[in-house]
Amino acid sequence: MTPSRGYCCTDSLTPPSMSRAIAVALVVSASLSACARSAPTATGPRPSPGGQPTQPVVQPPVTVTPAPAPPAAADSARGDWHRLDAETDGVIGVGSERALRELLAGRAPQRSVVVAVIDGGIDTVHRYLAPTLWKNPREVAGNGRDDDNNGFVDDVFGWNFSVMANGESVHHDTFEVTRLYAACGGQPAGAGLSKPAAARCDSVRTAYREQREKVTSTLTQIQNIDRTMAQVNEILRQAIPGGNLTRARVQAFMPTNAMQDQARGIWLQLADNGLDAAAIAEAKEAYESQARYGLDTLFAPHATAPTAGARDIMGPDAKHGTHVAGIIGAVRDAANPVQGIAPNVRLMGVRAVPDGDERDPDIARAVRYAVDNGAQIINMSFGKAWSPQKPVVDSAMRYAASKGVLLVHAAGNDSENNDVSPSFPSSVTVEGARVETWIEVGASSWKGKDKLAATFSNYGKSRVDLFAPGDDILSTVPGGGVKRESGTSMAAPVVSGVAALLMAYFPNLTAAQVKEILLQSVRKFPNQMVEKPGGEGRVAFDALSATGGIVDAYAAVKLALQRIQ
Repeated sequence: MTPSRGYCCTDSLTPPSMSRAIAVALVVSASLSACARSAPTATGPRPSPGGQPTQPVVQPPVTVTPAPAPPAAADSARGDWHRLDAETDGVIGVGSERALRELLAGRAPQRSVVVAVIDGGIDTVHRYLAPTLWKNPREVAGNGRDDDNNGFVDDVFGWNFSVMANGESVHHDTFEVTRLYAACGGQPAGAGLSKPAAARCDSVRTAYREQREKVTSTLTQIQNIDRTMAQVNEILRQAIPGGNLTRARVQAFMPTNAMQDQARGIWLQLADNGLDAAAIAEAKEAYESQARYGLDTLFAPHATAPTAGARDIMGPDAKHGTHVAGIIGAVRDAANPVQGIAPNVRLMGVRAVPDGDERDPDIARAVRYAVDNGAQIINMSFGKAWSPQKPVVDSAMRYAASKGVLLVHAAGNDSENNDVSPSFPSSVTVEGARVETWIEVGASSWKGKDKLAATFSNYGKSRVDLFAPGDDILSTVPGGGVKRESGTSMAAPVVSGVAALLMAYFPNLTAAQVKEILLQSVRKFPNQMVEKPGGEGRVAFDALSATGGIVDAYAAVKLALQRIQ
């Protein structure tokens, strides 16, 4: 995924938190310069389901979160805000807890719903995910045989399609535009692609140069912010001894000179944009990877000949996929810091997204694997600006739709109009037809109605179907922990979770019917003007998507109940 179109924090576009950082970079740099001018000496170091069979289950009790306490303060979001309800909680989440508490009380899920998470990997031993992972019932783990004759040996939890020739996981990979640029010049990174026509190569060369400039300039800005943060932290640690720098401590600090005053202001400014040393370090690492690997026309890690893949669905970096998976189906226990939206879900891990742009054949194979092994929903929190083998992907998506599988895709994090600049994969095939069971998802925010659309979210009156919570979402990360992340990557699994909830309680609904219910039951905001994603003025919220609304689990369940009466 290119930094202008992809969605993962390490293999895609500008992470939303770093988008905010770049937006304030010039202000911060100016403040730092003023700080330096006011200081006579340096003050510190500057470090560098139709068609899918119903699965009978013995259903344990469903955990329902009690009616929550009053909403959090305006400057913070509750960890469960995306599951809360506008009427009862005063937070514009999806109302899934209210639906379970009020509409589905006394009912039990009628089936287990399999949700395939096509992503960069899932932590299979995470304590909040391990109990909800899909397990291939016909495969014997570790015996080295393809017990179910599906073509994959020991695919117990899913499959890994992003591998090198030796079968090991691809970690870093190139941008798709880099591969096309290399194909135009006969360089190694273009292996496996046909050389584009001369006119197309001209446009590819221009796009590649723009991409290179974007990555290098963004990395420079991030490095500047990193140096700023290091200097500011040093100033404040000397002035506020005895403990970590927290918002409360920095806010309460009374500066005694101009240098401390400016350092305090910069620290709070970065904090207001969701940035701390860890977030900056993460973004710096991501862009250093893009500069080193993503743009390298000589770098060709992926196997070019057909390979079986690997059984390791975690891969070298499962942060993004683990976070996505937790939003859908983390263990529902009120004692846990996170809970999935859907009860009685099973998460199938399908790894096809490296640190770099995913490859079209891998995505096509991943979709077909998920369909053939029983997934009723496929979550796709990834995307890119180029798709040279789109017909292969389109064929797989049509196959999924023909088998009654719901496809949920994240719209992207570049504050762009997808009707003008499509993201791939897309619901529109090369022939111009629509994939019938596809839902494209933008990201909404908790920060009030005037900021209902997350500032980073892509949008599109034609190509984006609805919005869902995607800002400051708390979910699982590798190693057993939890963390907040933002992006349409988080909004898509919210929709997948709501869809899985419907399928679990209303097993006779087809994927097409679930899509219809979700789109018809969105929460709308008539005449609500919002800040346009990207900060370019204001726009009516209902102009940003086909439905003009936010997915609403409570309303969706009510509509489903009406249909079965």
